[in-house]
Amino acid sequence: MKIRVPRRLPALLLALPVLAQAWPYDAAAPLAEQCDSIDSVPMRQHVNYNEDIQPIWSTRCANCHVDWGKFPSADLDLNPPNSWFFLYNEHSSQDSALVRVVPNQPWSSLLFTKLNCEVVDVGVRMPRGRTPIPLNEQALVHDWILAGAPEAGDDTIFRARFEIRG
Repeated sequence: MKIRVPRRLPALLLALPVLAQAWPYDAAAPLAEQCDSIDSVPMRQHVNYNEDIQPIWSTRCANCHVDWGKFPSADLDLNPPNSWFFLYNEHSSQDSALVRVVPNQPWSSLLFTKLNCEVVDVGVRMPRGRTPIPLNEQALVHDWILAGAPEAGDDTIFRARFEIRG
């Protein structure tokens, strides 16, 4: 029995590596025009969760995402000392296919896109019904996630995939 190969198949197979390189790095990323640009904010390579990130939650998010003996909004408690555990590699209570914080991947992290983009995969932009958080805070969350979303500070001098924005 002879196997018949369509004429275009070899050309398609040769084109696959070129197509793969042209594919966007993070296919889950929202369209740029739907998100705030943080390109103008200098990148931070050392972000301490308790000193840099937790104050953002405490100032901008804790009024809804608190646990006062009942369930916080979206089952997400952003009060210290447990907020990191509710974020890191945790699936969203709104859509279990989405992860709140995917280490090293801000654009795949529901948390970052909900802070940075008008159109989100589930729910609405945060903080709900209020002015978006400032770009420098959005960039800080981005850089923290890009650094692997460490629970504490780090002493890494250089990190793979860290690039200048813009």
